[in-house]
Parts: sequence; structure tokens; C-alpha cells
Amino acid sequence: MRIKILTRASELKDSLISKLNEIELVGEEVNINQPIIPQLSDADVLVNGFSKINKSIIDASPKLKMVHQSGIGVDNVDVDYCTSKSIYVANVPLANAVSVAEHTIFFMLYLAKNMKNVVNKNSGMMTSLMTKREPTILGSELRAKTLFIIGLGATGIEVAKRAKSFGMHIIAITKDPFSRKPDIDKTLFVNEIGGPEMLSKWLVRADYVSLHVPLAEETAGLIGENELNSMKNSSFLINVARAPIVDKVALFRVLTNKKIAGAAFDVFWEEPPDLNDKLLHLDNFLLSPHVAGWTFESVDAITNIILTNIIRISHGNVPLTIVNRELTS
Repeated sequence: MRIKILTRASELKDSLISKLNEIELVGEEVNINQPIIPQLSDADVLVNGFSKINKSIIDASPKLKMVHQSGIGVDNVDVDYCTSKSIYVANVPLANAVSVAEHTIFFMLYLAKNMKNVVNKNSGMMTSLMTKREPTILGSELRAKTLFIIGLGATGIEVAKRAKSFGMHIIAITKDPFSRKPDIDKTLFVNEIGGPEMLSKWLVRADYVSLHVPLAEETAGLIGENELNSMKNSSFLINVARAPIVDKVALFRVLTNKKIAGAAFDVFWEEPPDLNDKLLHLDNFLLSPHVAGWTFESVDAITNIILTNIIRISHGNVPLTIVNRELTS
């Protein structure tokens, strides 16, 4: 079985190759600095964390049995075409939920404590922060603030758990607000739960809005001009999901006009971003380089799930985390 690994994340690649070696399978790194398609012509499994897996790549890989994403999102895979070719598409739906949730809380604290302005005033020099107080720069507390979570899946729940410990009032919308997994009582962590129809009504209440929905046809541009303008001037927008869920032009406009206090994103519309992008030069916009889900713990969990699914298809079984469930029947 030829297992090709297409990723920029060296930690994931090294961990997966090591675990494959332990069971006498070989993982091969795809050189992203060379033409990709010729390197995939003999692939049985493609582990992807880098590229759009479209019709041309799929057609050039006639032996392909499974495309395995290294995260939860499959918006860069042509799932329908894979299904038509009887190629499994699998993802990693739970492994990095805690890591992403912690990154979300980090963003909230960074914004609340006004750290970007503190660092900017000190010219980015950490030594000056240790020797001089800045009493003119005030932060705020998370306690008693309202957090609006959009998308109450695995990551959204983990965010709610942590925000609850700060004494926040948590409201959330989710596609099926009244469904409940046996092991999770959402009302333990969320004060109010509603459906998508509550989006506009609850945006006006929020001090922090945090996005945790997948990128799909119904969520692309979900947060546009009207939604951003309905938020409080003192509110913050956090996006650790996918950038196109937010209208980029509208976001730049409201940040420039101070219609909202700020935004923190772990994702961008083009990755890596153009450093000349005007959004990156705003004082009230914070960007981390799509690393929210990457920790030692999450990489270990991710590679374990990928390894399990590779073993399963090698034995003729369906991947545990299959996305195109039409292939299970």
C-alpha cells in the first residue's frame, strides 16, 4: 500500500511515518516544491493537509482508495467526485477540539487585556514590558461578558466549558439545538441555545462572537455587512473555523470604521497570507498562522485516528471517520 503524505506540518508527517513504520507500512512525503500530481499517480492513500484535492488530482490517482484530511474540514476536497469514484473521504473530527478551544480562549484574553496595544506602544519589545507599567492602557474582564458561540459541535462545546469558568454568560446557536448526545448536556455549559434563526437577534447582545461552524454553502459569507454592523461597537469577532465564513471586505470596513472593537483570526482567505494585505496592517486585527489545532497532544491524536483508518481500509473495512457515508451501504 502506497501512503502519500501531503502536508507542510513536519510534526504530523514525522509522527505518522514513525507510527506507520511500527506496523511495517511506509509513509512517503510528497515534495510540495515539485509538481504534485506526478507524485500521486501510485497512491492508495493520500493524507492531505495542504492542497485542494480536485477532479484533476483524483483522476491522476487511479489507485486511490482514501483521501484523509488531517483536520475536521473537508471543504478543500471534492467529496462528491470522490464518492462517484468509490474513494473514501475521512477526516479528524474530534482530535484537536481542546487545542482549538484553548486557542479561542487565548484570543479572548489577548483581546480583553488589550495586549496588542500594549505591545505596539512598547515597539514590540518584551523587555520594556518588564520595566515599565502602562497605566494608560486598560483591559477588561471576561467575567459577566456575553459570549456568542456560532456552532455548538465538539469545539464549540469545549469553548463553552472553558468560558463558563470565567463567569461568562454563554449563548449559542446550532443547527439542531434540541438534539443531545447521551454523554453531553449542553445546558450545563450554555445559558441559552437556539437555532440558526437566532443569529441576527443574538449578535446584538454579544461582547464576543466566536465561529465554530464548517465552511459549506450555507455558511459561506454567514457573517456579512449586516451582521457585523449589528454587533456592538465594543464587541470582538473570533474566527478559528474558516475565513470565508466572514465577508472580508465587510470586515475590513467595520474594523476601519471602529464599528466593532476588533477581530482575531487563526485562518485567512489565502494561506499563507500576502503580508501586504491591508487587513493585516490594522491595529484591531490579530492573526495567528492557522495553528490553533496544532499541539503535541492533538498531533498525537490526529495521527492515531489516521493510522486507525489506514489499517481499517487495508483490511477491507470502512474508515471510522468517513465523510461520504454513501459508501458505507
